[in-house]
Amino acid sequence: MADDAWEEWEKLREEIRQKIAAAGQAVQLVYRDKDDPPDSQPWMYTIGNHAAGVPELLVVDAVEGNQELAVYVLNRLGKMQRDRGKAFADEELVSVGGKYPMRIVDAGDIGRNKYATLVGLYYGTRDYEVRQVLVPDTQGRWPDTPGCDMPFARQPVLSKIGRTAH
Repeated sequence: MADDAWEEWEKLREEIRQKIAAAGQAVQLVYRDKDDPPDSQPWMYTIGNHAAGVPELLVVDAVEGNQELAVYVLNRLGKMQRDRGKAFADEELVSVGGKYPMRIVDAGDIGRNKYATLVGLYYGTRDYEVRQVLVPDTQGRWPDTPGCDMPFARQPVLSKIGRTAH
């Protein structure tokens, strides 16, 4: 059984490597399944930016039913970040061509330990950064803004989870 798991991991690792070689990053989607609690959220994140010296990117919950759009946004933002050779800053607003910009926040330990875990396995390290991409609602409001419409309001703002006042 262990040999089968190792072979599957090596196959997945090669698929990721090929995607990174072709596009600079791979995008990993984590779906909800029947065993998840009803309030669980799907998410999507990049693998490949760490090797370029910039953070991986993560979208939580705004992907269900919008996978193609979320992949487009992550691919566009990943390329922008790699091309400029500098991480998106915490709370930076970045346009990908829509009416409203995306909001980038530092996903911290929770982004690394709960969401973008395959990055650490792929690179064999826990020393990588993750930035969360917050998708605005149709009026440009963020999930932590009163009146934000569903499903956008369900996005957790990871930079505010577990953060203490300084």
